[in-house]
Amino acid sequence: MGAAQDIDKSELETELVAPVKDAPIMRAVIFVSRDTVRSVLMRELKSYGIPEVKAQESLADCIEDLRKDPNSLLVIDWESGEENVAKALGAAQGPHRVDTRPIYFIALDLSERVISIAHEYNVAQIHTGEISQSDITKHLDEIVNFSLMSPLCRQTFREVAELRRKGDRPMVVSKMRDLCDREPGNLRAAVELGYSYCDANMLDDAERWLHSVATRYPQDLRTKHLQARCAMRRGQFEKAYEILQEASLISPNNVERLVELGNILLNMDRVKEAMSRFKAALKLDEGSREAKTGRAQCQMLLGQVNEAVKMLGQMDNPEELASVFNGAAILAIRQQRFEQGLDLYKAAIGFVSHDNSSVARVFFNMGVGLVKWGKPKTALAAFERAAELDPKLEKAKHNQNVLQASLKKGSTPGKAAPEKVPDVIEVEVAGSSKDEPAQPQPSFIEDVD
Repeated sequence: MGAAQDIDKSELETELVAPVKDAPIMRAVIFVSRDTVRSVLMRELKSYGIPEVKAQESLADCIEDLRKDPNSLLVIDWESGEENVAKALGAAQGPHRVDTRPIYFIALDLSERVISIAHEYNVAQIHTGEISQSDITKHLDEIVNFSLMSPLCRQTFREVAELRRKGDRPMVVSKMRDLCDREPGNLRAAVELGYSYCDANMLDDAERWLHSVATRYPQDLRTKHLQARCAMRRGQFEKAYEILQEASLISPNNVERLVELGNILLNMDRVKEAMSRFKAALKLDEGSREAKTGRAQCQMLLGQVNEAVKMLGQMDNPEELASVFNGAAILAIRQQRFEQGLDLYKAAIGFVSHDNSSVARVFFNMGVGLVKWGKPKTALAAFERAAELDPKLEKAKHNQNVLQASLKKGSTPGKAAPEKVPDVIEVEVAGSSKDEPAQPQPSFIEDVD
């Protein structure tokens, strides 16, 4: 066994921060497979003064414990297996990634993969080699005293988490800009600002900022992930795929990245490859809503509708099911599989027939698909039906008027004159989880995924 090495955040090219004293550790969760190491840790954590120390032997129990208590210190051993470690570290993240708990990571040997995964999941301290009482005390002191962030950073992250829950994206961007101005060496804050730009659909700002972050920290995987997300939102799927595939080779067990890769492949009409990514994500996190949705849409596009319905049966309400059908239909129509897309819209209507607002949105998107198929009269009927079912859906009435005018002139927006259809606006089925900012209304409103 090699000599012990202590790797802290500064050696992972992250921020140097001032010590803080307001982060006491009241509870610790240990997920360590090596019996002797686990025993030493149990003893020393209690001796350090942590009132409650709980060793979890199974991954499922560890994840359940972490989800119940978002403040517990996590002590985790790389020798528990890379896949298990990735799952546990994923569960240890807060709902907005800015409120991550303290994490103490142990490994026999230091490797690029260990560093990359620790870095990606905001690990506070890595110890490699033999472990002693003095090592544990030293590392706990550092975790308590430095806690990964300055008081300003911690307070800003708390405020940002609350603002995201409220959906106030502009204020999130403002808060994160201010923090980055005041702490220019804070990588974690820099990445969160990139995420905030992307989340607010400020793609030009996001790309410029993430490029600067990637130049300073070329190995940061979350920065790469966000660069890929920007490319995907611009429809640059090949570019997004290349970026994420590179990151995936370094850290292959990231559920969020696997889902993103699956969605990119779906948009590239590489459905079977997309299916493999969603299956891999579900293997790591069987409860991932995004991975279930992606897999179900793959099944629909492969003609396996019954299998998709079985999976979707686990979802909360019919509107969510219709949303998944709607998304698959949009993908089919993009690939000019118009009959398949129309069949999926019809199926979506069957799931939400009791909800006029949701049915109206499906009819709206069906109308757009029919325009692209070159069936303007049938499309007009769909828009009329959408406007009738939900008079508040102004986009349906808007498209109805545009299409009526086009038919009188002998032309049709979309298929016959695609250059006259500029930016697009999404019209979602109720229950969809996406919440994109509104955009200016073009002459003819289309759906996007």
